[in-house]
Parts: sequence; structure tokens; C-alpha cells
Amino acid sequence: MSSLIDVHYTNSNLDLSSGTPQVFIGGQNGYPRGLMYPNLARFAPRLGLAQGLPRLGVVMHIAYGIFYTPVDMNTWCNQRHNVPYVFSQTSQSDPFIPSITTLNFPQPILGTTVVSYTALQLHAPPQYVQQWSASLEKQVGSETTVELGYLGAGGFHLQRSHLINNALPGPGLIQPRRPFPKISFVANSTFPSDVTVSSTTFPVSTINLLENTSQSWYDAGYVNVRRRYSGGLSFLANYTFAKALENAPDFRSPMFESAIPQNNNDLNAEKGPGCDIRHRFALSAVYAAPSWNRTNLTRAVTRDWRGSMEYQVQTGFPFTVSVFGDTANAGTAVGENPIRANVTGAKVFPSGTRNATTWFNPAAFTAPPAYTYGNASRNSVYGPGMQTMDMGVVREFSVTESARFEARAEFFNLFNHTNLGTPNRFVNTSSFGSITEATTPGREVQLSARLSF
Repeated sequence: MSSLIDVHYTNSNLDLSSGTPQVFIGGQNGYPRGLMYPNLARFAPRLGLAQGLPRLGVVMHIAYGIFYTPVDMNTWCNQRHNVPYVFSQTSQSDPFIPSITTLNFPQPILGTTVVSYTALQLHAPPQYVQQWSASLEKQVGSETTVELGYLGAGGFHLQRSHLINNALPGPGLIQPRRPFPKISFVANSTFPSDVTVSSTTFPVSTINLLENTSQSWYDAGYVNVRRRYSGGLSFLANYTFAKALENAPDFRSPMFESAIPQNNNDLNAEKGPGCDIRHRFALSAVYAAPSWNRTNLTRAVTRDWRGSMEYQVQTGFPFTVSVFGDTANAGTAVGENPIRANVTGAKVFPSGTRNATTWFNPAAFTAPPAYTYGNASRNSVYGPGMQTMDMGVVREFSVTESARFEARAEFFNLFNHTNLGTPNRFVNTSSFGSITEATTPGREVQLSARLSF
């Protein structure tokens, strides 16, 4: 994979090879202009085999493939937020002993202004997914097939956020306790003329290293039943039983958790469920009703009707029970709350739970003591499931030989079922454990018409 290059600006990145971060400007001092060295891995085989067993009326399928992920533009866009071109000034206080006296930031000067920094790996391995599957498919009658299958996938070298400059939990200001209170540009770096430089060594707060070191696992068994269109009816039904794990949250679009680790010195503790929908069933069908030809009137009223439906039901997404705020006082990224709660040993789902008022037992969790991490696991509690039923009814009218008029009525969430949202997952808030939103709207009816000629 070749790195992206900004054709108008040169950006900066970190070199961690010496153990101490050093900042380099792309294209200077022998460093790549694209801020990382290209990866030449291009081997992505795909294999698929099918074998028929005529005596049993069964077809076997197996497949395997390697698929590389596309280049993430945001990875390079983040580098535009770094010195010497942009000064991302931050000020972090002990959450229990406030120390910020003003919100006014001084004029930025390289060497004295405290800034945060985002970096990417200089020698990043490519992100890729290995996928494998096997299935048995059998025909039942002349129109219907039943398929029983397994699908597995493993993600390797996936991107994660690693805050390598966080302090250990403890009281007092964070900045003096960081592993690298200051970092330096490599020697002989050339800076833009409009940047005020007092020193090439400058104080740095959060360092967010986007590294390709995480992994994911997915295993699923499924049953498909398909009916080809015949006698006015076609349908597809699917049930999937699956399990999804990962050892880091999705930095770009986390589910119901922080995008960064709780303890950046113990990344193994981040392994847990990912986007894990354990059970899912879906049914879709289309039916063209035959006309009732008893009289001309019944035929005119009952012909050219079509109906369709889609029904989905699934178990809920997992979420992480957390603390609002950096109560460990170790450092965080803006907008993130990575500190998890402590478990108390009480039942998470006793009687009287799994409702909007009390989805789970709030007494099962408590906030950890000040300046400590929580011991709850990532994504250890599951939220409400979802159930929807959509339906459509269509009637066609012949206007002329070449023109047809179509009237359509569509019903979304036909039964007006309330699908609860994710519970409040922050243990130190007043609404902890309750649900105040829905994931799908109430019943909606849409009427439309179309003239085709």
C-alpha cells in the first residue's frame, strides 16, 4: 500500500524507532513525504469450490479469500492537526481538584505552547481480512432451496487508537506525570516562515498513535430458505447465530463505548464483544395475488394486486458500562470517556429489569475509587433487541396499451412496535440504567403513485 501525499502541504509525523518520539516533517531528512513507508503486500488470493452430490440432491460450497481494507483518508487528514502547521492546544485538569483558571489560550509558539499530537505508524502493516465459508445447499421441491452454512472471518493489523503519552492514574496535574512531557523535531528540520519558533523541543500532552495492531474474530452459522418466484410467491428467510469479538474498539465509529482504551499500558484488557448481534432472523416476501374471475366486476376489482413484506428481529448490541469523565486522571482524548465502572457482584438482570425505566440493575456497578481504573469488561452488557415489520401494497391500472398507472401504499413499522434505544451507560449520572430514546420511529404510512408510459 502506498501512502497518500498532500500535494499542497507537507505534514508531520512521529518516528518511534529510538524509543523516544521524534517529530519529522514529510519529505525532509530522508523521511517519506507521505509520512509512512509504503507496504508492498499485494497477495490476496480467493478460492471457491463447489461439488454436487446428485444422489442426495445436495451441493457443497467452500470458499476462502484475503481482502485488504481500503485506504482510510482520515488517517492522513489527522496529520493536518499537528505542529508546526496547526497548534492543537489543550489544558487538562485534575477532575477532583480543578486547576484551570482561564479558557483563553495564548498565542502559539513552538517550544512553549502545550499541544496534542496525532501520529500514524511509520512502518504500518496492511490491514486485511481473511474470510472462509462452507455450506450445504439442498433443493426442496421445484422452487425452494435450503442452505445450511458457516461463515468465519478474521481481521488482522486493524487500526486502533493508542494514547502512548498518558500518565499513570493519580492525583495532581497530568502534564508533569506524562512519559514524554516534551518531544523534539529531528535535527535540521525546516519550518514554515509564519511559525514562531523558540525551540524545536516542545511540550506535548496527548499523543494519539493510530497503529495497526488490533484483531477481530467473527464466526456465524446460518440457515437460508429461498423460494424462486412461482405461483405469484417468492420469499427469502434467514436465521443467523453469530459471535463477534475484537481486542480494540473501532476508532472511527465505535458502537456504545469509548473509541480509546481505558488503560493504554494494558491493551489486552480491551478484548471483548464487538458489533455482536448474537441472533438475527429476517424474512422478506413478495406475493402477486391472482384475480377472482367469477364475474367481470370481481375480475376488475381483484386483478393486478401485489403485496410485499419484510420482517426483522434481532438481539441487542453490547455496550460498555463507563464513568463520565477521566476519574483516573490519566489523560484522555477530547470527547472520550474511557474509564469503566467496577462490578459489585450483584445480578445484572434480576427480575424487574429489561424495561425502559430499569434496563439493568444499577446496583450491579459502581464508580471506581478516584485515580483508579474500573474492572468491568468491554461491552459486557447487552441492550434491547429490535423488531420491525414493513409492508407494501401495490395496485396497477392499465391506462392505454403503453401506459400504466401504479398506486402504492407502504407501511413502515406496521405494528407500531417500540424498539428501545441503548441505556444510559454512565454509572455516575442520575439516569444510569434507564432508556430515554427509541432506535426506530413509530408507524409511518407512505402513499405514492406513478405513471409509466
